[in-house]
Amino acid sequence: MKRQGWLIGMMLMASMAGGALSNLWLTARLGAQSAEVVTASQVNIVDANGRLRVVMAGEDERGLASLAFYGPDGEFRGVVGADDDGNPVLQFNNRAGVSRLSVTVRDDDGLVTVGDGDAGRVLIGSLSGSPIVGLSDGERTPLLLTLGQQGQPQVRLLNGAGELGLGLVVGADDAPFLSLFDGTGAQRLAIGTIEDSTLINLSDGTRPRLVLGVADNGRASVAFYDEEGMLEREVSSDEQ
Repeated sequence: MKRQGWLIGMMLMASMAGGALSNLWLTARLGAQSAEVVTASQVNIVDANGRLRVVMAGEDERGLASLAFYGPDGEFRGVVGADDDGNPVLQFNNRAGVSRLSVTVRDDDGLVTVGDGDAGRVLIGSLSGSPIVGLSDGERTPLLLTLGQQGQPQVRLLNGAGELGLGLVVGADDAPFLSLFDGTGAQRLAIGTIEDSTLINLSDGTRPRLVLGVADNGRASVAFYDEEGMLEREVSSDEQ
């Protein structure tokens, strides 16, 4: 029993000594680091000629925690940072200080903008988890390429009012459809295939009025609809 108690005592002393040595080592390590750590809200880095080239800021004039780069002429050329919500931001400018490439991430969506942010540009990113490519003039995005909820490709052309002017989609059943819209965004023409039948649907903007079709067996037909969208008359190729 005495020997067991002696062993326990030695183990406790060893553990205490080990803890003390560890604390001493950590304290020495922290003490060595403290002389190398600089705490500041902003650090300016200059080149050999004293020109400002890099600024590291906890919060810059854009509200970003950032690392900003400047050309030899002093013009702002790019920044890597995070906004006040923690969203990462990346931007590169040309010699005139105009943005030519920017990247933003917000939640699960990311957006890459190529070109002038206030003029013609290309948008590449994701929206609510769906990929999107757009062509924009700075105020509008008249051309959009997207994928539907079931992965079907979609092309959308918008008019000057921002209303859909033309839509092209390949459905989940691999059937293509082309739709034309008037200035108010009302559908006027739809061309597509359904179960190997070809259809051309002419509408008054609310309901179909004339439908031309060719069935999979080669039978052609013309159908007329009234103002309520009810079938008035149908003429087929097999009628004499």
